[in-house]
Amino acid sequence: MKISFIDILDIFLVFIILFQVYRLVYSTPALNIFYGIIATFIFWKIVEIYEMKLLSIVISAFFKGGFLALIIVFQPEIRKFLLIVGSKNFFKKFIFSLFFKKSNVSIKTETIDSIVKSCAIFSGDKTGILIVIQLHQDLKEFIQNGDEMDAKVNISILESIFYKNSPLHDGAVIIIGNKIVRTRAILPVSYDKEIPSRLGLRHRAAIGISEKTDAICLVISEETGYISYIKDQKRTIITNINNLKMKLEEDLL
Repeated sequence: MKISFIDILDIFLVFIILFQVYRLVYSTPALNIFYGIIATFIFWKIVEIYEMKLLSIVISAFFKGGFLALIIVFQPEIRKFLLIVGSKNFFKKFIFSLFFKKSNVSIKTETIDSIVKSCAIFSGDKTGILIVIQLHQDLKEFIQNGDEMDAKVNISILESIFYKNSPLHDGAVIIIGNKIVRTRAILPVSYDKEIPSRLGLRHRAAIGISEKTDAICLVISEETGYISYIKDQKRTIITNINNLKMKLEEDLL
């Protein structure tokens, strides 16, 4: 059997689609559905190879009839996938991610240090905060509100913003690169029923933006002082400030 260039291109494009879908559903309840669809599809192809006609018809009908249901089930993931594909330089970033382990986001070590040290202070004081760090996807669609800012990330600026009596305290701080570009940003809130009821609006806003983009969100609770690291709809509670630094370095450097 001769393999042509078109065959290779076909396989590569399917790989891109499956890889991006997997990234979107990873660490979410939809991951098991994704595995189930892949397993059923492979089983279907095996059935066709062995010419089991009746079973092939049944499974084929399942895929054709269940297409609309799959769109409904995966609606958030499909929307997020289309946003990724529609973003600027998508293919450039995707190819980069295939050959390089690290992100191509230009964040300096000193910026990470400032964020980590600020979070340590806020956690100790039980100051409620919400910080959103842009990765590959543009956040402009979701941060049309709030106040524009063009300030280098440092501890003093973050403390002045999140000081409890500061007019900039409410809403999210948006960081792009090594700068704070917006304060008091209002983010889309998640209405996922699996979010624990004890989590407040900041956490729901962080999960909401993570449903639509690949941004990193840091939330500190006013009640407990706990630091939450939210990415791809997955919430991780940071129990040690050094763990926060390691996670940020892993995703940003």
